[in-house]
Amino acid sequence: MLKKVYLEITDSCNLECEICYRHQWVQEPVDMNESLWKNAVKQIRMNKTIETVVLGGMGEPLVSPFFAKTVELLRDKQIWVTSNATLFKEHLAKDIVSKIHLFVVSCDGMEQQMVKGRGVVFDELMANIDHLNRLKEEMGFETPYLDIQFVASKKNIDDIFPLMDILAEKKVRNLVISHLLPQLTEQADDILYSRYENREMKEKFHKIRNYSFRKGLRIIFPEVELKTERKCAFVNNDATYITSRGEVVPCYRLSHQGSEVVFGRYKTLKQYSFGNLNEKSLNEIWNDKEYVKFRNKIYNNHYPSCPDCDLVDGCSLIHDVDFDCHGESPNCADCLWARKFVFCN
Repeated sequence: MLKKVYLEITDSCNLECEICYRHQWVQEPVDMNESLWKNAVKQIRMNKTIETVVLGGMGEPLVSPFFAKTVELLRDKQIWVTSNATLFKEHLAKDIVSKIHLFVVSCDGMEQQMVKGRGVVFDELMANIDHLNRLKEEMGFETPYLDIQFVASKKNIDDIFPLMDILAEKKVRNLVISHLLPQLTEQADDILYSRYENREMKEKFHKIRNYSFRKGLRIIFPEVELKTERKCAFVNNDATYITSRGEVVPCYRLSHQGSEVVFGRYKTLKQYSFGNLNEKSLNEIWNDKEYVKFRNKIYNNHYPSCPDCDLVDGCSLIHDVDFDCHGESPNCADCLWARKFVFCN
């Protein structure tokens, strides 16, 4: 049963972050048009099995003209919002905040790192988080919960200690560390994870964990070295993703055209859609035999694994996601999300 929907009401954003996947897109960002938006929201409301709706995707949901109305119409679902938090003061009021279960806010470091990497003034970001907490206090609500997502790389990992000092005072539920997934070869050396034993990062994460205990912060850590286990958060959580153009795609990685660099190997990404809401219903697409077959394959791990394959350096299939070496499409064999190097919300 379909339980979770990522609804991309826009794939536009008010920022141009240095590490954003959107830099490699072919199509221009767009807001979901009103007809499609009404259709998507109506189908989600009517579907009794859907428990959670994530407003986010690859855009900043607060720039959408339909953000507030979407929250209002889907208030019977558990609403999560992924955001850069720069528009909280402008767009968040009590009637909106009261209907949201969780905010996941991106913050990748302290003052210098945030200005350079995101064009965001750190103190202004913290003031926006204070605004959210003030609204919660005035209403006497524990929710929406606040998670902070930190994309870790060699450039910013040491910022996490002073950042924890501040976040400990901001009523943060979880600090989620997710690794950098490079889109360009020049970013490849910035990663902190490896294919083989990684004692340096194990020790670093051990220090971060101990520091977080003293600060009363709960941290969710990614893997630091390649493990055999693979779990797709989308498939395991019965989730799907609706893009701003109505395409129903299986996950973040296959939601848009772009690129990634996996352990030094450049790869072209393509959108993989199982159907469009302008042509079929969400239930029809979710229950389509090809989509069901895909989910079963991923859930049961019946697909190849590129990072630990002896032939990977001489393989031509690693350069895109068209087919894997079993002849199956799309190619998920190189997915670092399933390896827990990168986290979905």
